Amino acid sequence: MQNAIEIKGLTKFYRGKFFRLSVNPSLDNLNLNIPQGCVFGFLGHNGAGKTTAIKCLMDLIKPTKGSVTIFDLPVDSKEARKKIGYLPDAPSFSSHLSPNQFLKTCAKLVGLDWQLRKQRIEEVLTDVGMLEYASNNMGSFSRGMMQRIGIAQALLNKPELLILDEPLVGLDPQGRRDLLTIVQKQKELGTTVFFCSHILSDVEKLCDSVGILSKGKLLFAGALNQLTSSDGIVVKFPAEHLAIAQSFMMQADSSKKIDDGGVALEFITNNNWQLIKRASLPSNVIIEAHHGTLEEEFFKLTGEDTPGNT
Repeated sequence: MQNAIEIKGLTKFYRGKFFRLSVNPSLDNLNLNIPQGCVFGFLGHNGAGKTTAIKCLMDLIKPTKGSVTIFDLPVDSKEARKKIGYLPDAPSFSSHLSPNQFLKTCAKLVGLDWQLRKQRIEEVLTDVGMLEYASNNMGSFSRGMMQRIGIAQALLNKPELLILDEPLVGLDPQGRRDLLTIVQKQKELGTTVFFCSHILSDVEKLCDSVGILSKGKLLFAGALNQLTSSDGIVVKFPAEHLAIAQSFMMQADSSKKIDDGGVALEFITNNNWQLIKRASLPSNVIIEAHHGTLEEEFFKLTGEDTPGNT
């Protein structure tokens, strides 16, 4: 399968005082291949280098060294640009324009045939739930509404690669759900989606693959299930066997109540879960493989505890 994005040795130093290069690179020898048709989540704390990487992908800045290709095309080629839809972080548009006026200008810029412009503008405004505001002045729009218009312009040219930098920022729960639906629809159409987000629960619902960046270095890139699968087991004790569960509580790595009034114990440490596997347990005690969450694995890789943990 062809890669939608290939990044090789991408490094970026910014200049500081007296035009000297900074000591620490914003991107440090980034290598990344993203297959065509996948939904890829690019994750990292603020300042990790995500937006710098996206700006290199969009040819908005030049890397210090390394290369980027889009569908085997150089990122600075017209052919590559025609294949991309892009939503920048915190987009802002001319407040005196209506969505119709703004999108007509965008349609001209992407070379959309004039006979198709009106139909396509209506389609993307419908997709983002903004058709009823098509003639309103955008100066009156909320941040979430502006974000929806930004998504509409990114979809306008039916891109083969959709790049979204923090698309969920400013959206209410309904807007977030709508965006997830839009991304799922794009995936079904065969579009490759590359996006950054701090909302890890939404990334987990949506992505096939993820990359985790920290201080310009790539810590992980691969299938989401590869990241969240881990050694260990979860043992679910029904309410009638709480006394047995209590006897294993000290060896468990964590515990939580379950719907029937029982308790689920997680055994991740190898010695502990081997111990319980050898124990003689009642037949209605359920043992399942343990799977971590994206949030748990993200904070492990970046060297921080999950929020709420000490």
